[in-house]
Amino acid sequence: MVVRARQLGCRRIALLLVLLFAAAGCGEKKKGSPSGSGGAQLLSVDAKGPPGVAFKVADLPFGTIEIPDGNGWSLEQRGPIEVNGPDGTVVMLQAQDGITVEQRDDYLASYNDVQVRDAPKYQRVAQDVGDVAGAPGARVEGKFDNGTAFVTRDYLLFKGGKVVIVGGRTPAPGAAQLAPLVDHMAASLRMK
Repeated sequence: MVVRARQLGCRRIALLLVLLFAAAGCGEKKKGSPSGSGGAQLLSVDAKGPPGVAFKVADLPFGTIEIPDGNGWSLEQRGPIEVNGPDGTVVMLQAQDGITVEQRDDYLASYNDVQVRDAPKYQRVAQDVGDVAGAPGARVEGKFDNGTAFVTRDYLLFKGGKVVIVGGRTPAPGAAQLAPLVDHMAASLRMK
């Protein structure tokens, strides 16, 4: 009887420890949850574009976004939506339904695989997760070389069961202009 009581006592203590560790783990997971709330602020809603670039609002299937206007900028809506600049800058705008914020880490891993597959010599330089203009998201920076060295800056916003990507590429000499351009565009995105 004493042995049985000790066995039950040890089991209760073990169960209690498991529950305490699980509760502590859940608390930590909730703090750093992919909901974006309380996460690092990667982009504020008032991000300014590069000097001298005017913007206009474009109404796209996944929401509205400000895109560069005039001075050789054009919007192409064949296949992926592209905003093309006169200096070789391209900002691709795309959305995928059925992707929740809880899938963010897996999606980012897959996103990197696609970049490696599609962009010659692609290397991810930085990746941060947190809030992007009030939505859970991520910022991914990279580089590739298809005979011309390019830099990339992409924002992925997860909201309403979809992900919207604002992905910019520019020849390396234009790198200083890419960040404020893509930052402004991502900050202006209002998802439907």
